[in-house]
Amino acid sequence: MSATALWKTEGVLGGQFFFSISNSEASTTEKFCSTMARELAHHLPELAQHVAHSISQNPAIMRSSFGEQFRTLITGPLRHRQKRVILVIDAIDECKSGAKRKELLETLVTATRESTNLRIFITSRPDPVIEAVLQPLSIKSKLEDRLHDVNHEDNFDDIAVYINRSLDGVLSESKRQRLVEQANGLFIWASTACQMLTSPTSLSAPEDIYNRLTSMGENRVIDDIYNLIFERTDPAYYRVMCEMLSLLLAAFEPFTVDDLDDLLKHAKVPGSAKALVQGLGSVLTRDPTTNTINFRHYTLVEYLERCCTPSIGDSNKIHLDMASAHGRIASWCFKHLKSRTEGLKFNICRIESSFDPNWQIPDIQDRISKFVSRRLQYASVHWLFHMAGTDDNWRRTLKNDLRYVIQAPYVFYWMEILSLTEEVPRAITGLRAAMRHTALEMLSRERMDEIRRFIIAFLVPIRDRAPHIYISALPFSPIDSVLFREGLDIYVNTLRVDQGLEAMYPGFPAALRGHDEAVHAAVFSPDSSQIVSCSADQSIQLWDADTGQPLGEPICEHEDAVVAVAFSPEGSRIVSGSEDWTIRLWDTGSRQPLGEPLRGHEDRVSSVAFSPDGSQIVSGSYDKTIRVWDAETGQSLGEPFRGHEDRVSSVAFSPDGSRAVSGSYDMNIRMWDVETGQPLGEPLRGHEMIVRSVAFSPDGSQIISGSDDRTIRLWDADSGQPLGQLLRGHKGFVEAVAFSPGGSRVASGSDDCTVRLWDVEACQQLGEPFHEHEAPVSTVAFSPGGSRVVYGSWDSEIRVLDAETGRLLGDSGHEYLSGPIAFSPDGSQIVSASDEIMIRLWDAETGQPQGGLLLGHERRVHSVVFSPDGSKIVSGSSDKTIRLWSVERGQALGEPLRGHKDIVSSVAFSSDGSYIISGSHDKTIRIWDVESGESLGESLCGHEKEINSVACSPLGLWIVSGSRDNTIRVWDAETRQPLGEPLRGHEDSVWAVAFSPDSSRIVSGSQDKTIRLWNPAIGQMLGEPLRGHEASVNAVAFSPDGSQIVSSSDDSTIRLWNVHTGQSRGVVLEHGGYFGVPVAFSPDGSRIVCSFEGTIQLWTAEIDADATRFVRYEGEPSDPDSTEDPGIMEVAGVTEVPEVTEDPGYTVIIPGFDDCSLYPDGWVRSAGKLLFWAPPDNRHGLLNPRLLLTLPKSSSLRATKLDFSRFQCGSSWTNVRTDAN
Repeated sequence: MSATALWKTEGVLGGQFFFSISNSEASTTEKFCSTMARELAHHLPELAQHVAHSISQNPAIMRSSFGEQFRTLITGPLRHRQKRVILVIDAIDECKSGAKRKELLETLVTATRESTNLRIFITSRPDPVIEAVLQPLSIKSKLEDRLHDVNHEDNFDDIAVYINRSLDGVLSESKRQRLVEQANGLFIWASTACQMLTSPTSLSAPEDIYNRLTSMGENRVIDDIYNLIFERTDPAYYRVMCEMLSLLLAAFEPFTVDDLDDLLKHAKVPGSAKALVQGLGSVLTRDPTTNTINFRHYTLVEYLERCCTPSIGDSNKIHLDMASAHGRIASWCFKHLKSRTEGLKFNICRIESSFDPNWQIPDIQDRISKFVSRRLQYASVHWLFHMAGTDDNWRRTLKNDLRYVIQAPYVFYWMEILSLTEEVPRAITGLRAAMRHTALEMLSRERMDEIRRFIIAFLVPIRDRAPHIYISALPFSPIDSVLFREGLDIYVNTLRVDQGLEAMYPGFPAALRGHDEAVHAAVFSPDSSQIVSCSADQSIQLWDADTGQPLGEPICEHEDAVVAVAFSPEGSRIVSGSEDWTIRLWDTGSRQPLGEPLRGHEDRVSSVAFSPDGSQIVSGSYDKTIRVWDAETGQSLGEPFRGHEDRVSSVAFSPDGSRAVSGSYDMNIRMWDVETGQPLGEPLRGHEMIVRSVAFSPDGSQIISGSDDRTIRLWDADSGQPLGQLLRGHKGFVEAVAFSPGGSRVASGSDDCTVRLWDVEACQQLGEPFHEHEAPVSTVAFSPGGSRVVYGSWDSEIRVLDAETGRLLGDSGHEYLSGPIAFSPDGSQIVSASDEIMIRLWDAETGQPQGGLLLGHERRVHSVVFSPDGSKIVSGSSDKTIRLWSVERGQALGEPLRGHKDIVSSVAFSSDGSYIISGSHDKTIRIWDVESGESLGESLCGHEKEINSVACSPLGLWIVSGSRDNTIRVWDAETRQPLGEPLRGHEDSVWAVAFSPDSSRIVSGSQDKTIRLWNPAIGQMLGEPLRGHEASVNAVAFSPDGSQIVSSSDDSTIRLWNVHTGQSRGVVLEHGGYFGVPVAFSPDGSRIVCSFEGTIQLWTAEIDADATRFVRYEGEPSDPDSTEDPGIMEVAGVTEVPEVTEDPGYTVIIPGFDDCSLYPDGWVRSAGKLLFWAPPDNRHGLLNPRLLLTLPKSSSLRATKLDFSRFQCGSSWTNVRTDAN
């Protein structure tokens, strides 16, 4: 009787958990606590009610930390029992994550201290994590890893007992003793040998097997014994055995006996799963509860993996064709996906309401078990990886099956299963892996790419609520995408997006935007599929490196700025360092923290890096020290490395992991012996200011460093001597340096806002510096293949360069439209200028750009205006010139108009279009002939400071100007002489002036926060100042009928004013920016146009009680209903459904629904019920129904109009499809 069976009989067994590296669910701790809770309720029924009560009191427990889960579900209920309880945990070493193993063990140790009746029985192979956690315990001596210590004296005694008991009556005592000696302390050898000798299906006599066992050599004893097992197979059955073993090895989860038989039948392999298990009973086992076939020991998996790629001199007796195995399983997966009776189908789990998240659906696990067969689950989750693992011949064979699964509606049915089984992220990885193979048809690859983009874009609703694949994701997908076209032909009864859709998924963006503050670090994953970044906003964000789209929500666990991140060599973990003095480890796939923060530094952590083998982490800190940590246990290894006299700014491992290099504020670079913590030689001296960044070359022979002295230096890593010339070119501090994977190039980033590439051998700059940011570049890194460079800046953006061409990936176009704007006289066009010196025309109705960019100015454009007949545009710039442009031809007319000696801040046409007025920071106004381009007469002088704004009266008689000298001047347009004295009254700079349509009034806006009205004929102020703005007024304009004024201010508002009463009609827009924005009325007065945050926006000029202000959406996509439980647990027949806790939202109007709000997670709710999820780019428009149009239309602040006339949700959601039967 086994120990577990004995404890069960005695009534003290609380539960069992068997880790298995061959089973994806059993190789993590994700379901450990929920499984143990069920076990506890099953084995000790008197505790079932207490487990259920714990769940009911803590409905969101599965979103809590592992320790909190264990305390709530296990140790809490155990307080209601006096007798001891034993928990059995087998093969804990096969939990893949070392950090998770450490967390589990630490939780168990704490639990045994707090619960005196709790006992834990653990089995494991040798493991440093277990060693580190259990080392301090007094019971450690009883828990030695003896079975794998071949020299441990107890092992020989234990193996002797085991062999004698197992083979009593099979072999003589002397032969049993010979086997003990042959085992040489290795228990797995003894166990396998005994299994062979006692197998009822053995084809050889025990004596024959004994002779072969005792004739083995001393080397590779495990491989030898496995070779012996397979040699004994009937030759006629040998090929079939190899094929079946390859299928078991290729499987991502253990197959049941029935699964394997079904697969063999489909693949036309004449074998039997039962016969295989019986024939190889010494190495395979069948779980009597689940009927799954498992390898008895992981050493067999390792042996079989070596058999897949045999090397010269390899003694292994079998060879496995894994490409064919993956192909056969992929074909079998397609069979089950396509099955008419048990395959993919609409609403497969018969979900009654779209209001509930997956985990709140009653008896969801029972529904999955009932309606989604085990084989269909397996096929849905793993078919992509089997397609990726097979060869091109198989891919061509499977092309028709592939077409079926990736077309509508079946692709949506497939996503339903992924959603309900919590496997959506795996599909993103699987699609990328499968679509890389050229044997796939181009159309299939393009469609798979679109499916991947669809899942990434709508990850939140697809992952959390299966019905919202149809309700939320499909309606908002790009209008020209295949899924949109095919899907909405089938699912006709859902909301429609009349305005606000992209035509197609965007290409790689010019900038990855998502952080709110400076980006401190950004690096590629080892497989180049992802980018991780961190920011002063305390977050870490993962990005899809192919599309530039964010992968899920940001990680926000640090309590201060995150300044350093790095991937582990295998890419499964991320390490981060923060100004909160801690280092944290994260699981790349789940985004969950691995263990507790690593603490030890006494000031902010400035730099972190993994060792090449992933076993260690090095960190540098402002506390002047470097520390090395065990990446599995999180323990600090040895004492801190001391030697720097000031803050440590950067650290890195050498390629072999034996050395570390550090750079410091003390202007020195040091090398360290990682094992001893001792400095290697003298500091590397040469820099004259702070050393900001250091790195080893890929071959470890060189070190690169960047410094505040604006130079980059190369050093010999052995001698510490400088190599070649200094790399000079940056005009500011060098913030970051990185070697290319080949070591021939270096990338650098500087606070001169540039990225530069350098030839290492020639010590020369490659090409021109790349200058796209307007803020310091803080981080640079090459992709593993060396083809791309990612860099981040203090402006919160991340960009990616082509390392060969030096060109930015993505098309920035005319995306930042924060400059001046103007309507054409007929209102059909808008002209805009940007900070990037470009001018563009737009169709004011459709939002489409018209013609090409108008290029010519060399510096920022400050003012643009149409001529009265709409045929020309005039612009003024910081380059001190004025330019005329033909609207029809989209070209410059003549040469620039030169004469001003400083910035041209404002331009205007005369009422008849014959001349141009310009105002400049040179304190003068000039008048220019439109036809000749000549300056007419002398400059108009009189202002004592810079002129900010000029305008011509509609009747053409007067010119008005506003200046930083706090005054307004009116000039006779014909004589060029001032009319009377300056208009005084403002107490600070005058930023904007404009005439009323009848020329009877002038309006002015000032730094003093006021707006004033003036009579130009008599030079007097009209009435009191218009007060309401709380900061400088930057722009003013009259409505076409002269009854209203629109104003824009640095207080982030745009206001409307009644001209006759001087009263504010309210805030038209509250845009949330830091500065005032350009603003103007349309010629018919129905619209107001403004420019901010890189867009032009047209709003209705009407103000009503229901919509008096702009709503700025500031939420980021996040986990919806963060208090909800993603894994409802059913214990002792009691299902606990957590309640929804709602955060404040923004009010939106949805026809047919009351009390609707858009929440920061993107979900629109009505009275607490989830109606639909809105993508981030549509939330601004959804919240602001008065927004008519946004330019460019692809902006994240786009106008959005929804049609709810056919919208189905809640209990009627299945009506989205009219033939849902």
